[in-house]
Amino acid sequence: MEDLFERAPIPRAYFKLALPVVLSMVASMIYNLADTFFVSQTQNTNLVAGVALCTPLFSLLIAIGDIFGLGGSSLISRLLGEKAFQTGRRVSSFCLYGAVVFGLVTTILLLAFERPILHLLGATAVTYVYAAQFYRIMALGAMPIIVSIVPGNLIRTEGFATQSMIGTMVGTVITIILDPILIFSLGMGAAGAALATVIGYTISAGVLVYLTWRYCQVVSVDVRLSRIDGHLLRQVLFIGIPGAITNLMQAFGTAVLNRYLVDYGPTRVAAMGIVLKVYMIIMLVMVGFAFGAQPLIGYTFGAKNRVRFKQILHFDLLVEVVYALVFAVILMIW
Repeated sequence: MEDLFERAPIPRAYFKLALPVVLSMVASMIYNLADTFFVSQTQNTNLVAGVALCTPLFSLLIAIGDIFGLGGSSLISRLLGEKAFQTGRRVSSFCLYGAVVFGLVTTILLLAFERPILHLLGATAVTYVYAAQFYRIMALGAMPIIVSIVPGNLIRTEGFATQSMIGTMVGTVITIILDPILIFSLGMGAAGAALATVIGYTISAGVLVYLTWRYCQVVSVDVRLSRIDGHLLRQVLFIGIPGAITNLMQAFGTAVLNRYLVDYGPTRVAAMGIVLKVYMIIMLVMVGFAFGAQPLIGYTFGAKNRVRFKQILHFDLLVEVVYALVFAVILMIW
């Protein structure tokens, strides 16, 4: 770990950590496209619109996971740089089991306020039944979806980006396989799309927790270490909440767009849902590079290696800007 974080050339260390994350994001992108394709093949515009209306719900669950995943990984990276390994163990355990508790509370709240939330998202008389089918299963699966975000982030703080990618991709592949079976073969429609997603994320969460236990020396899944003091909790939240708010604002923006589109009919809502999936293709890869670099940035900051810290930041920004410009041009042309 020290060789990769402290002595390896920056491009090699950066891409060794970032590329597996990018590949995980590409796998998620493929799933999003496959999911959109299978849902669209129902030829039921109201069903497609109902699923599209619930897109902000999925973003909400990811955002909640980010509170513990991003906040925890940022703090643990700095603690590893400071060689504070025991504190890192406690923080990682807290983040994992904090996500479990928060996920269960989220399920209760989502089910209790289903009707007002769906109306807020823009469900109408013709789309409500399909949106509700999708919504209820996603609400029941909130905990494993939220939890899956945490070990996927934490395991990378020790340099195990490939293991993180494997855990994520296993769930994605299973979801893609289950989508047509549940939607068409079993005739579950919108509920089938949601159930495939929940099953995939549940398996992914289980695999990632196992890989964390199997490979990590600092990041821990021991529930006995899950208590931390207020100072550490604030450090997790001060990073995690802003990261979560970023996702929440994307979800809020999507909800606002859908709410205005409702008056123009379900066809427009369905079309916007498809367009947003294309937009997410580009964004997911950018997020992959950012997430992949985060453990390296946090470690060098914690180690107080200011020169290497600045060099990594500059290299990361260069990669992001060049990628964004190239793909902006490609999207405009095509």
